[in-house]
Formats: sequence, C-alpha cells, structure tokens
Amino acid sequence: MITINPLGFAALTEAVNQMIPVPSFIKNLLFKREDTFSTKEVMVDVVVGGQKILPLVNRGNPGKLMSNTTQKSNLVQPPQLKPKKLLTADDLYYTRGAGAPIFVVGGGAGDPVLNARKERYAVEQKDMLDAINRTIEFLCCKGLTGSYSISQDDGTFTIDFGMPAGNKPTLSGNALWSAPTTCTPIKNLRAWKIVAQKASGKIPTVVVMTPDTWEQFLAADEVVKYFDKLKIDLGQIKTEPSILSTGAEKKATVENLDIYTYAGVYTDANGAQQQLIADGYVSMLSPNADHRLLYGGIDDLEAGTVKAKYFSKDWIEKDPSGLWLLVQSNPLPTFCEPAANVYAKVIA
Repeated sequence: MITINPLGFAALTEAVNQMIPVPSFIKNLLFKREDTFSTKEVMVDVVVGGQKILPLVNRGNPGKLMSNTTQKSNLVQPPQLKPKKLLTADDLYYTRGAGAPIFVVGGGAGDPVLNARKERYAVEQKDMLDAINRTIEFLCCKGLTGSYSISQDDGTFTIDFGMPAGNKPTLSGNALWSAPTTCTPIKNLRAWKIVAQKASGKIPTVVVMTPDTWEQFLAADEVVKYFDKLKIDLGQIKTEPSILSTGAEKKATVENLDIYTYAGVYTDANGAQQQLIADGYVSMLSPNADHRLLYGGIDDLEAGTVKAKYFSKDWIEKDPSGLWLLVQSNPLPTFCEPAANVYAKVIA
C-alpha cells in the first residue's frame, strides 16, 4: 500500500522562502528594506517633511532645544494573499512532469513517485509564489499614486500614505503632453523635482511612465529641441538585462533623471489584461527615500504565529481524495516618505 503523508508546514515554509521571486521593477527599484512582523497589524510610520536648520550657539552657552522628528504612525492590517491548490490522487500518483520518464506506482520502492511528487509540489508552490509576488508588484505600483482603494467580494482595502497635494500635479489645456507644440515636459520635470526636494529633502532621480506616454513625451517640440541642443543620442542608451527582464526599459537621462518605460501587465479577475502603470501618468521617484515592504504575521492553528514573508502548508482531503497545497503572505508596500515622490497626470 502506498501512503502519501503531508510534508508539513515547516518543510514547505522553508522551501517557499528559498524560492527566487518573479522579477518586479518597482519593488526592486524602491523597496530595498523588508521587515517581517509576528503581529496581525504592522506599524506604518510616515515622515512628515520639512528641512530643519539649527540655531547658532555661542561657545559656553547651553544647547538649543530641537523639535523631534515629525511622523504619523498608524497600525494597519496588511492585505492577505492566500492561494491554494488541490492535487488529486491522479496528480500525485500518475502524472509525470514534462520530459520525465514514465514510472510505475510502487516501482523502485516508491522513489519515482516520491520524487515526482516533490517536483510537482515545487512547480505548484512556485506558481502560487509568482502570483503572490505579481500582486505585491501591483500593490507597489498602486502605492505610487499616494493612496488607493481595492474592492473585492470579501471587502475593501484602503490606504492613504499622505502624499502632499503639491506632489500630485495635474496638467490641463495646452500644458498637456498631448499638445506637442505648446507643452513643456522638460520644464515640468525640473519643477516637480524641486517640489519633491522642498517637501522631503530628497531629489528624485528616476522617472517611470508607460511606452505610450513616452511617445507623447518624445513628440513634444520642447523635447526634440532639448535632445538636439545637447546632442543626446537615444540609440546609445543601454538597459541592464535584469531590468529588461522585469518589463522595464531605460530610455534616456534628462536633467539627472533616468527615464524608464514600464510595460508590466497583470490579468484582472475578469480575465482582462491591465497595465500596472496607467497611460497618461508619470511617477518621479526617489529610490533613496524610505520605502519598506512590511509583512504581517501569519496565524495558523497548527504552526502558531509565523514570522515570515511566506508561509506554506499541505493537508489531506478524504473525499474527493486529494491533497491541498497552500501558500500565504501578508504584504504591505509602505511609502514612509511620500513627499519624496511625485505622481503627475500629464495626458487627459
């Protein structure tokens, strides 16, 4: 008799945390710091801007009282990502992977079955992990706007990072980038860079837009003259393969700003393909600002409270006979210095 026992949450959680996630442009660009919590809620600290200078003190005089760093702290419960899959007896006993040799149940003391089962676990775990990380990238992109609300069947998740109104400019009329003879995209970038610097003390160094928005940028008379005057050859711009693999491409460096187009997409609940970055918008970003990817604790009656980026477990279903495999994560991309970034609407 062949018996399949669950591998258990300890082994599966260790395995899934060792897997390499799918390439994610915005996540990799901004979220260098990742913190895991053992609690259901995470502390979101948003630094409120201003650039302080100190009063001059004569030698021998006492020090001057300096105000504490201003920040707004909120407890937020991260959204829960919890995909699971049912592997049937046929999946685990008879289904072989592509290119694998045919095996007979019970042959070789059951080793072929066990090996095939482990490979199947790895494939299905990786598929769920990839879906989780695509969702994290989706949340990172939503956060570029300063606030967002996502409605689903089981509720609505809403968060506002407190991006100042001045960091969310909206162009109109002849200033829109869709008006090539009158718009001034270069002047806009210069002005918005100063807005972020005054609000946060950070100078943005990266601009992200969709390929369609880039084409509108390129068509502007001001941009054509700027490139011609400085003899900028866009054909010489090279993008690192690691960035290309995320769906992003470096297009130019303008006013010390590296401009990237990002064509990342996802499939929504209705099966339609959507862009991670909306057409007609420009994100001006400060990668050296405080951006953190926070992971809330995972509660499980068998495992207890798990402090990890990802959790995984399996269990037997008796009728219909099968085995459930689950991967869970509670992520929250957090913009702790929202004033360091700019989110601008440039096309109506």
